[in-house]
Amino acid sequence: MRGRIVKGVGNFFDVYIEEDCELKDKIIACNSKGIFRKDNIKPLVGDMVDIELNFGNKDETIGIINTIAERKNFLFRPPIANLDILFIVAAVKSPDPAYYFIDKLTVTAVDNDITPVIIINKIDLLDNSELYDIYKKAGFKTFKISAETMTPDRRELSEIKEEMRGRICAFSGVSGVGKSSVLNKIFPELKLDTGSLSNKIERGKHTTRVVELFKNGLDGYVADTPGFSMIDFENYVNISKDNLILDFPDLNQYATGCRYKKCAHIKEEGCEVLHAVEENKVAKERHESYTVLYDALKKQKNKDWK
Repeated sequence: MRGRIVKGVGNFFDVYIEEDCELKDKIIACNSKGIFRKDNIKPLVGDMVDIELNFGNKDETIGIINTIAERKNFLFRPPIANLDILFIVAAVKSPDPAYYFIDKLTVTAVDNDITPVIIINKIDLLDNSELYDIYKKAGFKTFKISAETMTPDRRELSEIKEEMRGRICAFSGVSGVGKSSVLNKIFPELKLDTGSLSNKIERGKHTTRVVELFKNGLDGYVADTPGFSMIDFENYVNISKDNLILDFPDLNQYATGCRYKKCAHIKEEGCEVLHAVEENKVAKERHESYTVLYDALKKQKNKDWK
């Protein structure tokens, strides 16, 4: 029978049965076949898998994962597969917008065929549309909300839920932006304790992180992914500096007009990207993030990705 891995600890996995059978909508505890370890393949949360029960008994709670379906994508940290949407939560104030962090996440999403959606929170504290305009102008779907004052009938809340329908989604955001409040406003029935999870992972870089998927009532899943608040772009993202511009769609649309074929779009004379920034066609904050990320990737040019 076929299902999706919704939680994994070590070599033990919870598989939610999606196939139309007697065990549909049940969660089966499973082990994975030894062949996966031999081939250095690790099942990930989000994987669609085929399982069988150890003794062919429908009441047996222990199963075994036989095959893993082809993945749409997967991330190193947090370890998750087949993500459709990454919601990036930012705040207009307290804390101030962290453009570089937001842009690291949009780049990671775009590079992995994941749709980035920006949620700007705490608009009750400051009526400032600059942050909204930057990412709306960049071509990303962007919402302005206040998780503190938003009522269940708020139009933006319904629109965010529609984005999630039938998809696997994760939420990210630096400490203090209100990610927990946003999640619990959207899904009060889940009572996701993301705040305490974030506190746990701040104890150390190598602290164990458990990624878990929850059914969201919209024919899809929402991921509780503590790792996204500490994404290590320099060590866990496999992007070449020469292809980085492709993951900034708003900048890349001007790159083909550059004077030099191998333009880095940093400070070259005749660079159309720089010209677009000067004319305010793209936000200078986005180009500043591109420059910092380009330098970071340049320093790791000899990294052996596995």
